[in-house]
Amino acid sequence: MSKRTKRTVFGSAALLSIAALIAKVLSAFYRVPLQNLAGDLGFYVYQQVYPLYGIGMTFALNGLPVFISRLVAEKTVAERPALVRQLRSILVGVSLAAFVGFQAAAPWIAGAMGDQDLTSMIRAVSWMYLFMPTLALGRGYYQGTLDMTPTAVSQVVEQILRVAVIIWAAWYFHGHPAWTYYEMGTFAMSGATIGALGAAWTLHRYRRRDPFWGTVHLATPDNSWRLLTRRLLLQGGSICLFAAALILFQLVDSFTVARSLQKIGYLPVAARSLKGIYDRGQPLVQLGLVLSSAFGTTLVPNLTRALQSGSRLRIQRLATEVTHISLLFSVAATGGLIALLPWINQFLFGDREQLMTLALYLGAIILVAMINTYNAILQSVGNYRAATYGLLIGIALKAALTGPLIRIFGLPGASLATLIGLAVVWWIIFNQLPSLIRISVSTRLFGTRLLGVTIPMMIATFMIACASQAVLGVSRWASIGVTLIGIAAGVTIFLTLALRNKLLTIREWLVLPFGSGMLHLVQRLQRNK
Repeated sequence: MSKRTKRTVFGSAALLSIAALIAKVLSAFYRVPLQNLAGDLGFYVYQQVYPLYGIGMTFALNGLPVFISRLVAEKTVAERPALVRQLRSILVGVSLAAFVGFQAAAPWIAGAMGDQDLTSMIRAVSWMYLFMPTLALGRGYYQGTLDMTPTAVSQVVEQILRVAVIIWAAWYFHGHPAWTYYEMGTFAMSGATIGALGAAWTLHRYRRRDPFWGTVHLATPDNSWRLLTRRLLLQGGSICLFAAALILFQLVDSFTVARSLQKIGYLPVAARSLKGIYDRGQPLVQLGLVLSSAFGTTLVPNLTRALQSGSRLRIQRLATEVTHISLLFSVAATGGLIALLPWINQFLFGDREQLMTLALYLGAIILVAMINTYNAILQSVGNYRAATYGLLIGIALKAALTGPLIRIFGLPGASLATLIGLAVVWWIIFNQLPSLIRISVSTRLFGTRLLGVTIPMMIATFMIACASQAVLGVSRWASIGVTLIGIAAGVTIFLTLALRNKLLTIREWLVLPFGSGMLHLVQRLQRNK
């Protein structure tokens, strides 16, 4: 690979990463004004149907484009038009089936969720599935040619339009009492279609300037339909499922949590309000994953190349680095969020309800970060099936345990079921890793040392937050100040303890964006001893 090509690849990857970060931040934080304007019941209504949108969005943005880009990269320039034409035919069939299925089955799905009034929202979100072939093919093709700009721009456009519609719907609902929660939810869900339309229009502008797309409809399919469909289902399906893993667990919650709460004596309105409070954990987990997943997964391509070269020492070193960095940031993010949860809950959502439920739910950050890292390794060596089976088993276990655990523990039982299901997925994937990697990442010493840093950080951060509250007060505005002080203190304490205890090696610190600064601190600490 030439230096110019490398610069193009790294620049495109950086652009796509920035766009993904912007989209994830928007996706996490729009829920705060939504809940503030619509209340817990309004938040419940939206979150019940959100997983149906989230699955389609993830397939069109992350899952299918990644798979299609790999297929495109395998083909010569002359072979690509035929490939894209065949993929378009398959995806059009899939999207039409999804649209018709959701339109027809909406009353049944709403009934299974325990709330027949959700029918119109399910039908509203189904329209965005019609845009899936256009979005997935456009993004996948350009990613396969190492041009990430169309994907990045369309992703940001889609999220901005969708979030704008959702917030407008919540704002209008807040000022117009005649509007029901479900009317607000239906309008908010139409933002998915408006966002998809905006993304499709953005991609069309790029396609119009690219002569490649004029050759697609003239191409003669030269790939085996059976083999291509099989690869789409197995490899593409696995990528899509893991891209939407947490959303699939949320979908299980939509069918189980509110109904299980009603079975133990809660009235429907109270059960739905509690489900809305439970759903507050989702943007917090998303925020934690934005902070934790970005660093560890950047090393996976290097590990893949080491596996292909067969360099035993390099494989062990990179596997250790990937695990340490992913675990470090996921545990730090989880510990910090739990320590400050009372104040975060108050300033974002207006009260301190269900702290135990939300604290347990935040444990998903660690498990999902490690699952994503290990699954990326498995996919890089061509192992799709085992990870897919593991995810399906974890989802089935989550579905089976949510009801019984809610009967025993109340709402925290739903969080426990999520953690158990994710832990099983992690365990299955871990045991499917190549033996050399599994040996490299299975040490307990790092985990023990990490806890030795994280627990003191959590205690100190909580105490500083309590002291700040004594000065600033207990109002919602005061909780903002307490949270900011706590974040600054927690980050400082964690990094200081991590450096003093040599939690990461110098090489591991240098992998991070701020690694050189950390290395300077390490050297200064060593000189002062």
